[in-house]
Amino acid sequence: MFTKASFTAALFATAALAQNVLRTEDVLSTPYATLLGFSDDTMEVARGLSSKATTNSSIPSDVHLLPDGSLDFTAWNNITSAACQARLSQIIRTSNPSGDCICYNLPMLNVNTGMFEADLRLYRVSDPRDAFVGVPPSGIQVGVSYKGASVSPMKPVTSGSSSPAVNITKRSDGSSTPTLLQSYMLVGQIDKDQMQNNLSIAALQALVMPTLTLSAVTSSGSQISSNVSLNEASFLVGVFSNDVVLSDFAAAQKAVAIQQAALKNGTVAFILPGVNIMIFPVGLIITSLWMVIGFAAYGFGTYQRIQYATQYRRRAVHASKGDSAYRTL
Repeated sequence: MFTKASFTAALFATAALAQNVLRTEDVLSTPYATLLGFSDDTMEVARGLSSKATTNSSIPSDVHLLPDGSLDFTAWNNITSAACQARLSQIIRTSNPSGDCICYNLPMLNVNTGMFEADLRLYRVSDPRDAFVGVPPSGIQVGVSYKGASVSPMKPVTSGSSSPAVNITKRSDGSSTPTLLQSYMLVGQIDKDQMQNNLSIAALQALVMPTLTLSAVTSSGSQISSNVSLNEASFLVGVFSNDVVLSDFAAAQKAVAIQQAALKNGTVAFILPGVNIMIFPVGLIITSLWMVIGFAAYGFGTYQRIQYATQYRRRAVHASKGDSAYRTL
């Protein structure tokens, strides 16, 4: 028998093509380790069946490695820069007065050991306002603090690759393209007392998402600071970048859109609606059962009424004849 969960899972399996389509309970409750192997063929794994949990590599598919196993910083920088530019170019005015936004991504996260690498980039998106007016980009300091993890700047690597250097430039007047001001590569370790085998996506993100503060000194010598929201550009590439959280209704709509596109380009054949039972007919069975019970009850009642009417007519005939009807010679 098809249940609501299995039917919804079927819709998700249809909709999950290049992205991991997740529900709210997957983000809040399902261990992230079970979602690393999420695909069209492992829908039940993503639904929390820990007995089939997979422990795939903690390196996402869009992160390229060198032959020696180290991170290819050139390839990573290209895809990260393009993703950050595309996302931040949609922002007209930053939520903080500095005019800067942070683009935050994780190239690697090991759910077993708690080790992770973080790419943090500071972009000038809009003109500074309030106390940050007149502060040069080179005078802005980025403060990073983690709750439940410790990090340190990544040392430059050798063997033909180098970690991206801090880049400080000046935003040109009238430019609508975000300008990279500073970039950092960090290596971190989640605290051992925070590590569990069944950490969900929400729990992991809470541990690897830092609190960012921009501070500077004005021309008058006063200290100013402002917190930066990570909701503007985070997890665009690398870890968590392919996880898309949808409701059951949104996933069903996406599945319908995919089917319509397949029908339009001729990938699948058109099926006339109403001629085939596509799901187990639970409603039809229940309705038929009630119909049989109803007809049986109605038929039995009709039979009883006929019997009562026949007996009444017999008694009426006997009563009209009186005692003479029963006399014998």
